Amino acid sequence: MNLTINPFDMSTNKNLKEITEAIANKLNEAIDKDNPDELTGKLMELCSLQASATYCYALAEQLYNQKIADLVVKQEYTKLTATDKKMLFAGLAKEEIFNLTISERHIKNLSYSIEALRSALSWKKSELENARYQNT
Repeated sequence: MNLTINPFDMSTNKNLKEITEAIANKLNEAIDKDNPDELTGKLMELCSLQASATYCYALAEQLYNQKIADLVVKQEYTKLTATDKKMLFAGLAKEEIFNLTISERHIKNLSYSIEALRSALSWKKSELENARYQNT
């Protein structure tokens, strides 16, 4: 599955959710850790996905800020205290908060996965080097 992002198509939470689900699916794919070519390919794929996840986070933040801005100007909420507004707005913007949180977690997961793949590749490289110098 190729994840291409068109900023003009990503203006809704639905589109954002589709991309974050696609990223999650890619993160959950199995990989053969004994195959250096597969490790390298997966590493490159995850690096690309990290850019998509970062874009999703920025978009989720933009959608969240827009939601809060829309709520702040509503006449029906003007008489509420700041604490009441904060709690009410958190409930009304729960989908935006979820998308923000999941995007942030995907970025972290991708970073950890990329580092793990780099370590696995480094291990494979050292194994190949050691095998080359062994006399059996």
